[in-house]
Amino acid sequence: SLSPPLSLSPDDWCRVKLTILNNNMSSDYINANYMPGYGNSRQYIAAQGPLPTTVDDFWRMIWEQRVKGVVMVTNCTEGGRTKCEQYWPLDYTPCLYGDLLVTVRSEKRETNWTLREFVVKSERPVKHFHFTAWPDHGVPEGTEALIQFRGLVRQHIESQENSGPTVVHCSAGVGRTGTIIALDVMLQQLEREKAVGIAAFVHKMRLSRPLMVQTESQYVFLHQCIMDSLEPKEKMIQEALYENSDLIYANATALREFQAGCS
Repeated sequence: SLSPPLSLSPDDWCRVKLTILNNNMSSDYINANYMPGYGNSRQYIAAQGPLPTTVDDFWRMIWEQRVKGVVMVTNCTEGGRTKCEQYWPLDYTPCLYGDLLVTVRSEKRETNWTLREFVVKSERPVKHFHFTAWPDHGVPEGTEALIQFRGLVRQHIESQENSGPTVVHCSAGVGRTGTIIALDVMLQQLEREKAVGIAAFVHKMRLSRPLMVQTESQYVFLHQCIMDSLEPKEKMIQEALYENSDLIYANATALREFQAGCS
């Protein structure tokens, strides 16, 4: 099946449409939606992780949408279950996906992520940001790694001119995907406006793709990431007692907002 359950199928008004092939009207379909950014209605594409049958379409989307960056927030296998097909070459041997030749130019493995650079059709570079430290269930233990990872992604987005949207995916393309997109947008808003509207932005994302930021724990974790971005680490450690009491209050508030949004 090309899609997860019906509730996650992309709405037609904001779905990414591929070029129709051989007069086959269904060939324009991929499970992906344009998502709003900060001051940009199509900053990202939130996508389902490629299946064995959709890898070629995934690369076609990257090519047609002029994508220069892909953010992957899942491992291919977690807890013995396949979460996402590996859609890039296993080694440095070029691989053909449909009619698109993809080559791995570089790969750099870090503790919490792997950075790759692909070249599509020998001409277009695509940066691959693969966050590998999100556990099978729940959320990362701390916020620091994801905040740093987001910084790398943001730096890349801002360095690209005339680029298309940045593709973000996990497995279904809603939970972790929504969390990292919301984090990126909220930190931009915080920097420029000195305020954030987390509940409003999550609601806005869900108008384009249901269930973005899927669980309560992800919603609370998003708040925690933003709070931890407010102060330098040294100051946070010194004020740990106050910080923790603030977090408990903020997390309780976040849960109420999340539950209200789901009802």
